[in-house]
Amino acid sequence: METPKSIKDSGREPTDEELAGFYEKLATDKHSDGNWMWSNEHIDESFGRVQFMLEHLEPGMSVLECGCCDGGMSRHIANAVGESGNVTLIDISPTFVERAKEFLGSSDTKLEFLVRDARTFNTRRRYDVIVAMEILEHVPDPRQLLSNLYKLLKKNSGKILVTAPYNVSDTLGEHLHEFDASDVANIVGDSVGHHVSVEQRGNTLFAVIDKSSKVPYVP
Repeated sequence: METPKSIKDSGREPTDEELAGFYEKLATDKHSDGNWMWSNEHIDESFGRVQFMLEHLEPGMSVLECGCCDGGMSRHIANAVGESGNVTLIDISPTFVERAKEFLGSSDTKLEFLVRDARTFNTRRRYDVIVAMEILEHVPDPRQLLSNLYKLLKKNSGKILVTAPYNVSDTLGEHLHEFDASDVANIVGDSVGHHVSVEQRGNTLFAVIDKSSKVPYVP
């Protein structure tokens, strides 16, 4: 199977259909692989990205999670916003969305499960927090992604939580980009006009786009 990286290495970007097909096959293959550990089996509150995310979540918030996979991060979002909050979970793989629904329970009315592409996702709902962790490296144009997500924040407030891997081996051929801290800062600045501080913790880069405290980006 061609991977997004192998397609890019051949001299072109993967199409939307190729990306969707790759992740659907990945989800299906992992579903039947006895050696695969689902994210909902190992992502607990000691996980660095979970701790980062929980610093910005409160009861009653409206949250969008991009690339929900099988719900490993999603359960922590749902617990943090509580019964008075709501969570929209999106992924381009129908199998991953179904796995998340099975894990979290489709009867929970505060959870909305959708098969959508975060680059073009649109809704009348506006969010307090958008979780866009470990997703920039997977899309051909991360600036397009962040620009679209920024429009989905509440009018005068809201945050996008961004993480990206740093110096990590991509064994599955998923990553279209490799970033350092300055790359992420420039992508954020170009796409939404914010200057952000990007922190490196181990093999992860962390950034917060805070609409309520915008510092203009100067290239």
